[in-house]
Amino acid sequence: MASLRRILLATDLEPKSDRALERAVQLARRFDAELTALHVVDGTGGPYGCLPLHHVEAELQRHILAVPGGADIRSQAVAVRGEAVEHRVAGYAGLWLPDLLVVGLHQRDRVADLFLASTVERIAIADGTPMLIVRDKPLQPYLRALVPVDFSERSRPSVDGVRMLMREGSIHLLHVVDLPGIAGRSMSGPDMPVLDTAHFAHDFRKVLGNSAGGPEVETIVLAGSPGRRIVELAREGRYDLVALGSARRSGISRALLGSTASEVIEALPCDVLVGGTVPGRSSPSATSLGQIGEPDGGEPDGHY
Repeated sequence: MASLRRILLATDLEPKSDRALERAVQLARRFDAELTALHVVDGTGGPYGCLPLHHVEAELQRHILAVPGGADIRSQAVAVRGEAVEHRVAGYAGLWLPDLLVVGLHQRDRVADLFLASTVERIAIADGTPMLIVRDKPLQPYLRALVPVDFSERSRPSVDGVRMLMREGSIHLLHVVDLPGIAGRSMSGPDMPVLDTAHFAHDFRKVLGNSAGGPEVETIVLAGSPGRRIVELAREGRYDLVALGSARRSGISRALLGSTASEVIEALPCDVLVGGTVPGRSSPSATSLGQIGEPDGGEPDGHY
């Protein structure tokens, strides 16, 4: 099972971004991981557009230290200039190879450009960095997670990604059978069709692999439209985390993270993990962050 060692937080420093920062600090403290906070200064202006980048980095560091436990973790702040925020975030993730990218999603707001379906796909870069989209205030560690699986090879990383974030609690694996005639019907509670999970026991075992320990695992099989069923179950089951799989992959993730990705993410009542862990990924080189992105706005060679 992959370990959580490096966390990259992409923040806009707006008031509502504190939830993502608090979750990132909580995870860094719990897993003894290193946290890097990245802010892209909008080239068109914005509240920090006129400030030198080292002043923005000082403000980032102040925000980290203001979070309970922020002074107890290894952290650093980096500010860069640019208009294509998603390209900057993806580029730095590609250089630093974090185990997790954390971003915020503001409740009751339209999903910002950073989190639109096409941008999610761009940020879910080739090395498969899992992205944690934070909506809720992190009052406690993740204890109840829902992981939709389609039993393809691409389902395993989603399970591993959730296991990377949880040391206790319960994980519910969900498989949705898309049956003709009921895909468009909204059902919940006793009206929701439940199929016999025994018929899928072998498939669930393959997805789980041989990993032992950690959170308890339960399995659920439902019939209907995958996107609709996942949202309904997430609301009924009071989950604090849902894993949706990679934006660039097929199967269940294609149904969820295609043209309707933003609608699915907005409809979920909890945090969302997009993508999963990548086995065998090498660690970053010894290149310092100062060499990667200098305070004067210098850009990493060959990435922009």
